[in-house]
Amino acid sequence: MPLTLRHFLISDNSEPLRLSQRLVDGLVHGSDSMPQYANSRQKVMALLLNNVDGKPVEIDSSYGAIWTFDDAGKITAGLQEVMAELMNSIHDMTSTSATVVSIRPQLSKKRIAEKYRWTPSVADIERVSRDIWPKVKADRLKDARGVSQRRPPLTFDAKQAMRRASKSFWETASALQFLKEPSMKGFIYEARQQAQDDPEHRHLYEALAKMGEDQLELMRRRKSGKGVWYAIIEIFQSQEQGVMESIRVINEKCEGRAAAVVATRRLLAAHANLFGDNITLEATVLTDIEWHLRANGNNG
Repeated sequence: MPLTLRHFLISDNSEPLRLSQRLVDGLVHGSDSMPQYANSRQKVMALLLNNVDGKPVEIDSSYGAIWTFDDAGKITAGLQEVMAELMNSIHDMTSTSATVVSIRPQLSKKRIAEKYRWTPSVADIERVSRDIWPKVKADRLKDARGVSQRRPPLTFDAKQAMRRASKSFWETASALQFLKEPSMKGFIYEARQQAQDDPEHRHLYEALAKMGEDQLELMRRRKSGKGVWYAIIEIFQSQEQGVMESIRVINEKCEGRAAAVVATRRLLAAHANLFGDNITLEATVLTDIEWHLRANGNNG
């Protein structure tokens, strides 16, 4: 029987709010926020529903989580904190000697449960159940709101147009990748000139010039080592068939590449306890340009 997941924001002083899957995904990936809950901890209930012919017919299970919202109304930092404590609890269990009984894993699990979990009451479940299977208009709950705009529908024609227009983008990026600084400057100037000479395609030429400018700035930053850099530790877990899945990224903003290298060494030492049979750590330093591109790519 197919399963679907529904989320609800639970308040002690008001009616629950529905959390759409789009909003939940946006919050989890950092592309959406709820500023109205900034600097607070909120209870969220999830229901796993059994479905028949695409419609929910019964509740399979439920659980309660506590989301920590930062000063911008995002939950990504809070989720990373949960992951860090879970990883530490895993390390406690795997590092305990077979001849020594340790209570640290049990204490860690208890702390995580107390800090990040809660148990929905029968009344909570009954109230959201009336929203899922409403009998009267008053049974329906209001939707929680994020800040990101709803994505307009992508029609078949639009999808085909996008595919045709973007199919050679990789060639454009490849053409710029190997240009040295003097050649890049010439490329940017010529693209700007072509934008003036060919008004019909000016937006395309301006985009090429912007790509060149971004690449030129990246060259200069790598060469000088100045500006904002990030120290990055990425934690991977081995899955079935040897596939490595990224489960956490730790980063620290630094002034200059040298400082980022020092910070990376410190982060590696501080999180070395996470390394295990199926857990690996990878370290790197990136300019803020590369870091934001990577972060936005992951969020998408």
